[in-house]
Amino acid sequence: MNRRKMKYDILALCRLHVALKRAVFLCAVLLVVASPGVDAQTTRFDGSWNVTMVCPAHSGKDDAKGYTHQFKGQVVNGELSATRGEEGEPGWHFLHGPINDNGDANLRLNGVVNNPNYAINKAHQGKRYSYRVNARFTQTSGTGERATGRQCTFTFNR
Repeated sequence: MNRRKMKYDILALCRLHVALKRAVFLCAVLLVVASPGVDAQTTRFDGSWNVTMVCPAHSGKDDAKGYTHQFKGQVVNGELSATRGEEGEPGWHFLHGPINDNGDANLRLNGVVNNPNYAINKAHQGKRYSYRVNARFTQTSGTGERATGRQCTFTFNR
């Protein structure tokens, strides 16, 4: 093979290599732009939230003392997750669910009884429970109420 032809072959290979690198880069950019990533799903509610849960004393045959719990939450892609305590342990709460674009939210609270004196019918420590919370959010705050059973209110602030 003559040196001149080899020189052209090497130049052609170098040009092909550069063209392939550009094509790979452009494909990567297109994948990032076209794929549904975190930015494509973010909502005006995304970010950190402080949650305050207030359950006043409940009187009657099923007496229960009142309590207030504060815990941290996070909204990612319009989905709230707020946790108090260690999962599955007495005193644990996990409040979660989607927040609609208009701010309405049907959330669920899962929990484990800690002290029977604060639970309806003196439920035993370690008993699991769950209930719905109807909530309404603005961009900076929100309120909610337990949907059934004992009265409990929720406030949400950034």
